[in-house]
Amino acid sequence: MTFFGESQSSQPAVVIKEDYTLAAVFSAVGIALCTLPYLGFGLGALITVLGILFFVQAGRVRFVFDNEAFELRTLGNTEELEKPGENIVVGGQNRWKYSSFVNWEFFPKGLVEKGLPPILVYFKETQTPDTEWSTGPGAAANSAEALEKGAVPGMVHFFPCICDAQQIKAEFERRGCKKL
Repeated sequence: MTFFGESQSSQPAVVIKEDYTLAAVFSAVGIALCTLPYLGFGLGALITVLGILFFVQAGRVRFVFDNEAFELRTLGNTEELEKPGENIVVGGQNRWKYSSFVNWEFFPKGLVEKGLPPILVYFKETQTPDTEWSTGPGAAANSAEALEKGAVPGMVHFFPCICDAQQIKAEFERRGCKKL
């Protein structure tokens, strides 16, 4: 694969392998719930749609680690990785320097260590302007109560674990991304 705007560097960029496990589990659980009357059908349909979305996104979104930053890319028509445009929540590039990371984790915690895939990947960074840090889940993550308990201020990001959790964990560690 080639990378849009890739420069020569001492280490090759690492593209995290896609993983369809979360999509398959959501789809299977959703379909099973659809067989139940009343609430099961509505909830099952919603979970099935999420499973389908995860299948589509796992096929097109890639997480890339280069020499200086973690970046979101999309797979283009020619197998070339492209920049996806601005962040849909706060604007700006979907690229964060490792030095800006203040924490990262998987949810639920502990699954990756047992060899199981998590549902979400989380990271918090300080590169995004601090005026945006309270957007969405950032309000709770940067509250006085959270900070008193040891949280570090920053912009919160979550994404479904549609990639190899073991590989992304290894790269977060290898690149020196801070972790509480």
